[in-house]
Amino acid sequence: MSYRASARYVAFAPAWWRVALALAAALVWQSTLGSFVVVRGATVSFVLLVVLWYGFRSGARGGLLFGLIAGACEDALAGGTGAAWTFATALVGFGAGRTAGTPLVESRLTLVPYVALATLFRFGVFAIVLRLEGHLLPLPVAHLHAIVWQSLLNALVTFALLQFFGDLSVAREYRR
Repeated sequence: MSYRASARYVAFAPAWWRVALALAAALVWQSTLGSFVVVRGATVSFVLLVVLWYGFRSGARGGLLFGLIAGACEDALAGGTGAAWTFATALVGFGAGRTAGTPLVESRLTLVPYVALATLFRFGVFAIVLRLEGHLLPLPVAHLHAIVWQSLLNALVTFALLQFFGDLSVAREYRR
């Protein structure tokens, strides 16, 4: 009688050129065209969505590294934020990588609220790091209003993308 080992999760990170192209497109959108598509003071953060997608596909280390790169790009384009987006985006990428392959990200029912909460968490870390750097957020109530709307927009865009593409194809292959 032979026994086989149980199936285990294997993460497949997308090709580097696809990730670089997606990040470049997200950065161009956010730095140029995104300011023209504003809902109640908020815009969709495609950089965050790309970081979450890569983190779900690559694991904790890949999500952390890609989050660092994407956040550093955002800080470079924003100017005056120090390293706040770098740390905030890296933590979100790490968190997405830690949940890769779990039932939490395999269902649309849980993935859409996950994106909304990740948006709020990222902004909270951003505000804390900005404060540690000695900067204050002007009009914190206005920022809070905008970030709540941004979390809703990110969740709606995620839902629409999942409807269009089907799923993230996170656990598409199992080895024995």
